[in-house]
Amino acid sequence: MNKYAKIRNDVRNKIISGKYKPGTLLPKESEMIMKYSASKLTIKKAMDELVNEGLIVKRRGSGTFVKGLSTEDIEKLKVVNQFQGSSAFFADKVVESRILVFEVVKSEPEIMERLGLSEVSDLYHVVRTRLIDGEPYVIESIYMPVDLIKNLTFEICSGSIYEYIEDELGLTIGSAHRRIEARKGTDEELTELGGEFGDPIVLVSQVGYLSDGRTFEFSTNVHRYDKYAFETVLMHKN
Repeated sequence: MNKYAKIRNDVRNKIISGKYKPGTLLPKESEMIMKYSASKLTIKKAMDELVNEGLIVKRRGSGTFVKGLSTEDIEKLKVVNQFQGSSAFFADKVVESRILVFEVVKSEPEIMERLGLSEVSDLYHVVRTRLIDGEPYVIESIYMPVDLIKNLTFEICSGSIYEYIEDELGLTIGSAHRRIEARKGTDEELTELGGEFGDPIVLVSQVGYLSDGRTFEFSTNVHRYDKYAFETVLMHKN
């Protein structure tokens, strides 16, 4: 992940979590340069992106402040942040990937239906274990259309696929539909995740959409039951 993106994501997460509350004066540029071991230009780019997202505001002569977001805005951001990927969600931690499978396959009927494909197509199939600070966090099994997510490589899959999609391909990830269920983990899954035999796992199936409505991903993610939490917002409109 680019240095500026890691800094941007870390500050964004601190705003969403409430560590940086509305109206808070953010650390000075010189402090951020030291904290993140980054250049002045890198810090500026990270802050400029947060300005564009409407999360912070720069005041000449005073510094950079967290905008006065409403509780509803913060709750919406929490939900959106769940679809940024592990590299963004755990910006203050070391996120790594252990690639178990990287191949191109022909789409099967079930996958075609999930991806909204009308004919057999080539798909990337990636299976990887995501590690957070060296600890297994999730096993991801991902299918993406080759003609949409172009030139995906083993090396890219070792990092952030979502960052590649947005920063390199110029596509915008819009939304996702998730199904969450629990079942008993297989011996292979629990060995890979470092769980105890017989433990349950949380299975998250996801269909991801670009902002223009095109389906770009179908994935199934296997989480250890004791390392997964899901947060959502229920709103009542009169």
